[in-house]
Amino acid sequence: MNWALFRNMTLAAAALLAVAGCGGGGGGSVAGGGTGGTGISSGTVTGFGSVFVNSVEFDTTNSSVTLDGTSGPDETTDPHRGLKVGMVVKVDGEFNDDDIHGSAMEIEYKDNLEGPVDNITPIGATTKRVVVLGQTVILDINLTHFENTTFDTLAVGNVIEVSGLLDVDGNIQATYVEKKADSFVSGTTEIEVKGTIKNLGATTFQINALTVDYSAATLPSEGLTDGRYVEVKGRNYDGVTLIATEVEFDDDTLGATDAAKVEMEGFITSVKSQTEFTVGAQAVQTTSSTVFENCTTCNIAADRKVEVEGPLVGGVLTATKVSFQ
Repeated sequence: MNWALFRNMTLAAAALLAVAGCGGGGGGSVAGGGTGGTGISSGTVTGFGSVFVNSVEFDTTNSSVTLDGTSGPDETTDPHRGLKVGMVVKVDGEFNDDDIHGSAMEIEYKDNLEGPVDNITPIGATTKRVVVLGQTVILDINLTHFENTTFDTLAVGNVIEVSGLLDVDGNIQATYVEKKADSFVSGTTEIEVKGTIKNLGATTFQINALTVDYSAATLPSEGLTDGRYVEVKGRNYDGVTLIATEVEFDDDTLGATDAAKVEMEGFITSVKSQTEFTVGAQAVQTTSSTVFENCTTCNIAADRKVEVEGPLVGGVLTATKVSFQ
């Protein structure tokens, strides 16, 4: 769907549904009614009928599906449109009034990275820490879905695709891992990683522990700056440095500043107060009307996993509900 048209639709819907919120922490706007309408759902694919995301079944009959920048297969060749359980996706569409069904207009999947496994360290009976392209990936035998490999058979040198949610330390809590190849051939196999630029120099920068040499890469016309979220592609990697062939700006947000309804899953990554915090890269505020679920101690704290829902106005999600996971 055309983003400009979508933003106009959601802004109009938000204006119709939003009303002035109660005082307290961050103020802001809350949805009138809180059900149905055009919106966004960001979270893990948990099943198929059409596709389930954040406990809502979205009909995909008339939707477009994009898999890391490539159009997904048609329903006649793949009823799941290339989507797999565990993939973190963003759904733009319509929510029904029952809040458990909807119609997807656009489904977008972006992996976190694709590259060779450099290191595997067990950190418990059911969890492992895996380093891929300088990024720390946490595998959980009960939460990570595996394709073409398993929790036990994944090996150093395998090339894998990873999808997951970032925790407060920037680790990828993997929900989907697919083995793409048994081994990496530098100079031949294309690999990619997404993340935030830091320590930008004349020819290199870092994404967490990965050094990116961008001296011969195709770059955005605006130039690079620290703090920008980018996607990096390349074919040459020595275990420390990726020689980039292309660096382009990416988006780690919802891709909109206004929407009548948003549902998103993620880890609390920063806390300003008990009423203002960040989930992933999304600013969230609560009001005295916010409903909290699944918590004995409903404390907003870094690294707690939550699902939040409510209207998005001016880039801030005002939560009508916060569900702890």
